[in-house]
Amino acid sequence: MASDARRSPVRFGIFELDLTSGELRRRGVKVRLQEQPLRALVALTECPGVVLTRVELQHILWPSGTTVDFDRGLNKAINRLREALGDDADDPRFIETLPQRGYRFIAELENTPTTLPRIESIAVLPLENLSISPGDEYFSDGMTDELIGEIARIGSLRVISRTSIMQYKTGVRKSLSAIAHELKVDAILEGTVWHSGQKVRITAQLIRAQGDRHLWSGKFERGFTDLLDLQSEVARAIAAQIRITLTPQELTYLTRSRPVNPDAYKAFLRGEFFLHQGMRGVTRSVELFRQATDLDPFQAESYAGLAEALCYARIFGLSPSGETHAKARAAALQALQLDDSNAGAHNALASVKEGYDWDWAGAEAEYLCALQLNPSRLLTRLWYAAFLAHMGRYSEAIEESGRALALDPISPIAHCNRAMLFFRARRYDEAIGAAREALELDPSFVNAIWWQSVAYAGNHDYSTSIMSLERAISMSHGPVFRALLGHVYALAGERRKALGTLEELKALSKEGYVSPVDFAIVYSGLSNADSTFEWLEIAYRARATRLQELPSMYFDNVRSDPRYSDLMKRMGIPSRATQKNDRAL
Repeated sequence: MASDARRSPVRFGIFELDLTSGELRRRGVKVRLQEQPLRALVALTECPGVVLTRVELQHILWPSGTTVDFDRGLNKAINRLREALGDDADDPRFIETLPQRGYRFIAELENTPTTLPRIESIAVLPLENLSISPGDEYFSDGMTDELIGEIARIGSLRVISRTSIMQYKTGVRKSLSAIAHELKVDAILEGTVWHSGQKVRITAQLIRAQGDRHLWSGKFERGFTDLLDLQSEVARAIAAQIRITLTPQELTYLTRSRPVNPDAYKAFLRGEFFLHQGMRGVTRSVELFRQATDLDPFQAESYAGLAEALCYARIFGLSPSGETHAKARAAALQALQLDDSNAGAHNALASVKEGYDWDWAGAEAEYLCALQLNPSRLLTRLWYAAFLAHMGRYSEAIEESGRALALDPISPIAHCNRAMLFFRARRYDEAIGAAREALELDPSFVNAIWWQSVAYAGNHDYSTSIMSLERAISMSHGPVFRALLGHVYALAGERRKALGTLEELKALSKEGYVSPVDFAIVYSGLSNADSTFEWLEIAYRARATRLQELPSMYFDNVRSDPRYSDLMKRMGIPSRATQKNDRAL
């Protein structure tokens, strides 16, 4: 059995427990004790005064895959331990029973082992795909994501997000200690996943970064319909091994059970796979999530994934806000009806309340609810940070961004989010630097080019801004970048080119959706107040994408117009969000 304690003897009363030899002695005489009672005693003495739940002790006493009546077996092990200690369950000196919960060691230890620092952070490396078909890569990636999400339910544990860990897929030759150092974590979980027909198997091992010390390993196999049970079992096993006491809410979630439809769950995992590809994968992810909900209308995860994918479609300006938000809201509410503890559904509902309802208080409440349910959920932290910036709460936004960066320290997404926040706070040099860090990690990450480009414009470096935006357009044909380019052309005095981008946007609007905010951004650069507010009024009536960008530099040329403050008031955006050159951070 793995332990975090240095192996020195533990004494209590007339007993001595030798952790090196695994022997219990009474006044120096060895006491005969079977393996399970001994394991239970070691676990209890390592956490004196702490309640170890029955589920935690189950995972400590029996290896994964063991077939046994756990309740009866645990009762028998504790009874034998009490017999060896001469303890009384009704009047205990050593082991106290907490009915329906677990057990606690209550005696004073004379020589408690010196313990290593508690494990407070973990990275789940990409599970190696052992399935025959290389096309099952989406499955191993998806199972890694779901396992991360399941472990992240343990609120006292910081769990690194997917984008930072995906660079360590098979082929990356680094020691586990080096990876742990890069990700700033206490422990690493690595393993494999295999599935064939209706069977799924995960093997995993937990390594402490300090000393590259093996703590635990396990093998878990289930039928495909019991996939949720399998994921929860791994998470509970890890909590037990690193001595984390689960809250009642966490324990309830991690012991839930519901059979899944194999085809629906595969469609869900593929939807997640495409969603992580950013703008180019959103449309396909929406299709797959819808397919998953059609196949299994009782799978909350698929509705939540659909809701977040639709919110991304809104953010990227791929469809009209009203239509997209209505569908996102419906999907999020359906997910919550099936499982009100689904953090992704709360996150999507927050985005709808923010982006379409302009219900700022309601949006913040939903973001905070999602974070309470899953503190390690990167997407929620990124979206919440963006919300805080929209509210003009820039110092809070950047603090939240720091928390997101701790979850994803070598992720272009986390650095890009930080660049966006610095841009909105009008800290343009820092925005350029944060975007540069994102691009060093992924030179093709077009969103980072977006925020770097407009930060250059904020610093009046229009030529560099134009070059960056032209690069972005070559990588993505979305109207957002054309509108920004037209705006910067206008600021640089290239009026003819700015007018040319307006014609391009009009042509694009005949082929697909173009947000009215994009037209307003170009007209604002041209200082054409009447046309700017004409398009902003259209955007207001449609509650269009990115109308919350009013406080940014895009609309500085029309800020003194009374129609600007009137629009801000009607939207309910706090006045502090309009302050220029906010340095009180």
